[in-house]
Amino acid sequence: MQLKEFPTIPEENIVYEISEDEIISELANIFKKNTNHPDEIDDSTEAEIISINEALKCLKTLNLFLLQQENANEHIKLVDIIEKYIKRK
Repeated sequence: MQLKEFPTIPEENIVYEISEDEIISELANIFKKNTNHPDEIDDSTEAEIISINEALKCLKTLNLFLLQQENANEHIKLVDIIEKYIKRK
């Protein structure tokens, strides 16, 4: 079955137009909602305190990952330095 003509829907040519005033007011509302003023930023959420044991566990995982990589000797040394720093705390 070949289609020689495309079926047309009479309502297909109806286009919804948005006036420039509506666009401008929508953009203004978007920027009003997203204020970055330091006094208005919500700082009520505090960073989670991570225990020394949890940090050392993560470092061990990172160290195992680096051992599996090629040419990661310098990175492994840095992880060792961080581990020594954490253990001193």
